[in-house]
Amino acid sequence: MTKNAMGYEQFKLAIYCTAGCLDKGFEEIAKDVDFFQRHLKLSKVYVENHRGDKSLSRERLRELKAFFEGRGIEVAGGITPTLGASYRPGFERLFGGICYTDEASRVKFREAVENAAAVFDEVIFDDFFFTNCGCDDCLARKGERSWEEFRLELMTDVSENLIRKPARAVNPNSRMIIKYPNWNEAYQASGYNTETQPNLFDGLYTGTETRDPAISQQHIPRYASYSLLRWMDNLAPGRNGGGWFDNLDCTYVDYYLEQAYLTVFGRAKELTLFCYSLLRDSYYIPALGFRLDKLDRLAGELGGPRGITVYEPHHAKGEDHLYDYLGMLGIPMEPTPHFPADPADPLLITQNATRDPDILAKMKDFLRAGGHIVMTSGFVERMTGRGVEDFTTMRPTGKRMSVQQFALNTNSCTFDEFTLSEAPLSYPIFDYSTNGTWQSIVALSGHNNIPILMYDNYGKGKIHTLVIPDHYAELWKLPESVVTALRALFTPRTLGYRIEGPASAGWFAYDNDVFVLENFAPRPQKWRICLPRGRELTGLTVAARATKLADRERDGDAVYEVRLQPSTYAAFRLR
Repeated sequence: MTKNAMGYEQFKLAIYCTAGCLDKGFEEIAKDVDFFQRHLKLSKVYVENHRGDKSLSRERLRELKAFFEGRGIEVAGGITPTLGASYRPGFERLFGGICYTDEASRVKFREAVENAAAVFDEVIFDDFFFTNCGCDDCLARKGERSWEEFRLELMTDVSENLIRKPARAVNPNSRMIIKYPNWNEAYQASGYNTETQPNLFDGLYTGTETRDPAISQQHIPRYASYSLLRWMDNLAPGRNGGGWFDNLDCTYVDYYLEQAYLTVFGRAKELTLFCYSLLRDSYYIPALGFRLDKLDRLAGELGGPRGITVYEPHHAKGEDHLYDYLGMLGIPMEPTPHFPADPADPLLITQNATRDPDILAKMKDFLRAGGHIVMTSGFVERMTGRGVEDFTTMRPTGKRMSVQQFALNTNSCTFDEFTLSEAPLSYPIFDYSTNGTWQSIVALSGHNNIPILMYDNYGKGKIHTLVIPDHYAELWKLPESVVTALRALFTPRTLGYRIEGPASAGWFAYDNDVFVLENFAPRPQKWRICLPRGRELTGLTVAARATKLADRERDGDAVYEVRLQPSTYAAFRLR
């Protein structure tokens, strides 16, 4: 990316200004902007013209645009698609979501679109572009369809007839950008349509805010700041404008900064901060500015992201955010809505993939071509009786067991290694046929053991079944040796190096022999980086200090030890 006169070299930095943020004189706005520019290389602002009951006139928008452009700052428009209680009266709507079957609401929303397009060539829609209305008209128009079917169709119509066409009529050069929120497992329930909308909008944007999952109602794992950006990049290559995050419910400043780290690690072209009024005179801003300078330098070293392919089709729901919990085992993930044609790298299939009616046939072709698939217990459970029996003898029993001891790898009939987790985990129990399906990892209780990781052969390929604990976050309690074994199973073969060590880690791998390791745990942790003979590790960041241990005689690996403090990342290059 060409360096902006005021900006960072590897990405743009923008601030979103809500319709109420700038409701004051330009002298006061100038002081706020001075604060931002003192700490950040700000190159863009989004000026919102409508939110709820607040709307700005075209004249005011032009004044604001001229003010920012006079300071060398690029200006785009923004709309939050919400309306006050005076619209569709008598029916409650969560967060002021618009009822798009109400003609008065449609007229008001279209007016907001036309006003924005008249002033700005680019307009972004904040992530309230959904409908949750259950009024009498919506009920009548839904008919016998599901809410999902009705709302997906309705919001496609809104995208075409209330945004795209009116904006083009007012300004043929207008670019309308849809920002998808961070709650991707629930898009379809309120009308976000990732199948139809990308073709109706000129670009898309990604919500990378994860905040503090322990106290937030959204319960979104921190890794999602990275993974959703990757899914959106794969959804519409070259058209994902960037990542958007905020400081809401960030218990620790590290949680706020981490959203920036992961957005950059995901290769965002632009970072948008929400919002002006929340961040003016805020201690988050100096800390972020300090980090962004370092992230800008690091971003120039990062190649194309690599990881196990995660097939996450449109409108998928099932094992929500499971790949994010697995990603925090230190497993690089690359989610995509497209089933891969190339079987070179391993493929993760979760229960979400059952949304694809042809999933079993696609998996069979992938395996026959020599592919390696890891399918989850949730997928097996949902597809039992529907054809998954072709792949494995694993069958759900409906029973559960609390376990703390694990065993790995058999030597004849006995396992080679026994280890304990830091706390008990609750697992579903699956039945299987001995010697029909083989054990790689089991959990033990008394004189019984239950499968955790099993495998079957199919054609030239191999398919593993990974049993998932009832509570996904308990994956991070797994013993280090189990985590290392799972990490090795998921690692793309072409990376050529391995990472051994505990969970609560982020491993972000790239195709130019660069990787980033982050510590998600609230305590210091250590990992071992195992490189093939003849290669060595070079640090790219201040925290990237690695101690070389003795080479392993049995396999010739050069082994380095890396220790990281909480919420710290380190980047390395293999030479």
